[in-house]
Parts: sequence; C-alpha cells; structure tokens
Amino acid sequence: MIANTGFSQLYELKNPARDSANRIRLYDDLEELADSFYSALLKEDLTLIKKFVPDVKFLKSTFDTLAIEYREDQVIYRQQMLMRGLQKDLHKILKKSEKEKVNLQKIEVKNTHFEYGMDEKDNEYCYVTIQCKRRKHECQWKYLAIKLNDKWFIGDELSFEEL
Repeated sequence: MIANTGFSQLYELKNPARDSANRIRLYDDLEELADSFYSALLKEDLTLIKKFVPDVKFLKSTFDTLAIEYREDQVIYRQQMLMRGLQKDLHKILKKSEKEKVNLQKIEVKNTHFEYGMDEKDNEYCYVTIQCKRRKHECQWKYLAIKLNDKWFIGDELSFEEL
C-alpha cells in the first residue's frame, strides 16, 4: 500500500496591513458602502479611497458581462481617471476644512439620504447625501455611487459643504 503525501506552503503576505489596505471590497448593500466610505473619509487618507473604486480586473469583467467592446488601455484609463478624480476632490475638501478649521472627525452623522436612478442603458446609480452636524453647524457630504455587476462602488462628484 502506497500512501500519498503532499506538501504545501502557506502564502504569507509580506506586509499584511499594506496589502489588505489596497484590496477592493465588494459591497452588495449601498448602506454598508456608505457607512464604510464615510469612516474612510474621516481618516483623511487619500489612499483609502482605492478600496471603494472598482479595479481594472473588475471593470474588465463588467465590460465583458455587458458585451462592451473595449481596449485594455481604455479600461486602465477609465479606472485611473475615476480614482484620481476622487482623490483630487478629497484633497480639495481636506485643504478647505483645514483652512476653515473644521475638524471632520468630530462631525456626527445626522441623516443619510439615497436618491436612486437608472440611465438609458439600465445602469443603476445613486446620489448619496450624508447630512452631518457639529454643534450649531450643519454640513453634508455628497457623492455618486454606481452599481456594476450587482456590486456598489463610489463613482465621482465627491463634495463637502456647510449648510
């Protein structure tokens, strides 16, 4: 009788904290995405946005599913533009809040409003508005969330304004 013996190695991340921070998370529920994204915004770290934007691999699979013809460089360009746009918007918001001495960490969420829509190609999206309060001051975060292959992601149009 011959015994089969196998040896395997467990893959270890070289830097688990950094590697897991760059991995996108897929959200089935828009409310969960909104809560997670708001928590990331409060950390005031531009790199955290990467987890909420579809990566190139996911965009390719979406284009394949929808039978959209594409070139590899178009997908990469689209993803990078989405990412850079959000980072640029957040950078402006952080500079403005610093200039006006608004501490984003001390703002409390009062209400979250979702305005769902669908375009002519039946793509779902939602304008998310998070109304916040800090003592007597009221403000709101706004952004566009998009649904790709039944998963929610942050789109663009990130803004922060005092009311």
